[in-house]
Amino acid sequence: MWKSVLIQRTVPLTVSYLLLIIAAISLDYLLHVAHLAWIGRYMGFAGTAFLIFSFGYSARKNKLIRNGTMKFFLWLHCKAGWIGTLMILLHSGIHFNAVLPWAATAFMLIVTGSGHVGQYLLKKIRDEVKIKMKQLGIAVTDDNLDRQQYWDTLTIKTLEKWRTIHMPMVSLLMALALIHILSITFFLNWR
Repeated sequence: MWKSVLIQRTVPLTVSYLLLIIAAISLDYLLHVAHLAWIGRYMGFAGTAFLIFSFGYSARKNKLIRNGTMKFFLWLHCKAGWIGTLMILLHSGIHFNAVLPWAATAFMLIVTGSGHVGQYLLKKIRDEVKIKMKQLGIAVTDDNLDRQQYWDTLTIKTLEKWRTIHMPMVSLLMALALIHILSITFFLNWR
């Protein structure tokens, strides 16, 4: 089981996800120590811009953008998504002022994790299982898989369904973010 592609790919991705959270907490702490916590307020705008920019991948995938390779747009989507997530985590900081912003932040972390798993892990697992099957000279059918290939195949089948969960979560995140932005705009002290 320790040699399964699930374990070999999940551990590095989990570490990178935790490093994102640790980086956000560390940077927020440094901003507070340097008495620059006010910068976090403006990170929300920049982070939102990066997240909107990351939708270029969906636009390319739906042929709204005709130039550029899908691979490039996926790379851009992942990088802009992670940078935007880091900036919004800095924006939200370690402040417990209201439920709505924290719900949106928590949901953003779930969506970010879901997207990362879905786009990156699924491709890698598919490629590795195909290579493994070819090396063993086994046709990819459920009937002739041993225990290891069973778990690899099950992992792929499960991850292929990630999009049915990821896209509604993105929609809910967008709704929460929009409500947060509108409420801040409404209650902002405009002096």
